[in-house]
Amino acid sequence: MSGGNEAERSTHGWRRAAMATAMVIATAGGLIAFHPGRREVLPGHDAPSRIVIAPEGEPGQRLVIHGQVFAPDGETAVEGVVLYVYNTGPDGRYAPPGKRVPRLRGWVRTGPEGRYEVETIRPGSYPGGRTAAHVHVFLWGAGYEPQWTGELLFDDDPLVSDLEHQESRAAGRFGNVCTPEEQSDGQLSCVYDIRLKPEGDDFPSDLRHPFQSAGDGEADDRG
Repeated sequence: MSGGNEAERSTHGWRRAAMATAMVIATAGGLIAFHPGRREVLPGHDAPSRIVIAPEGEPGQRLVIHGQVFAPDGETAVEGVVLYVYNTGPDGRYAPPGKRVPRLRGWVRTGPEGRYEVETIRPGSYPGGRTAAHVHVFLWGAGYEPQWTGELLFDDDPLVSDLEHQESRAAGRFGNVCTPEEQSDGQLSCVYDIRLKPEGDDFPSDLRHPFQSAGDGEADDRG
């Protein structure tokens, strides 16, 4: 399995931890924490509200993910939130062998009414076909600490579990299992509305690519 997927396995099973008092701290538990006063150093503050992360000619079915980002009250749309979005190619791999930074990734920043749009391709399941295909989304900015949200899953994917379907339905409009709709041009469209958490999350210390601008550390994400 490629280095990209090895890095990905390390992101599962994260545990919430107390926020540290430095911008980036590698703790004994292997986590990265962020100081609220240094949010401006993170990428994406000048990103547009619509991005394309899959280049023209990329294999796979085109997929447009769009929606709104809301405050923790679930009612107030938030402008200026950065979303870092990444996914595998149709082969289920994030990056070529020897590289750990996902090939299909980008930053988008919510516009008026908290709206955003990302064009990519529908991801494939990891090699071996035991994990549902998904799109990762991390968020920060507009006064909110870096945090992760539920992986975007697809309703027609047989690898999505009954529990994942149930939890998504229970979340209402903020459910993370979308029903892809095919448009007249053959593209798929998925709506993913997100409710921010009042507090941020800590991240594994080897998961650096969300916080590295394009071109920074592309060859190796371990440093």
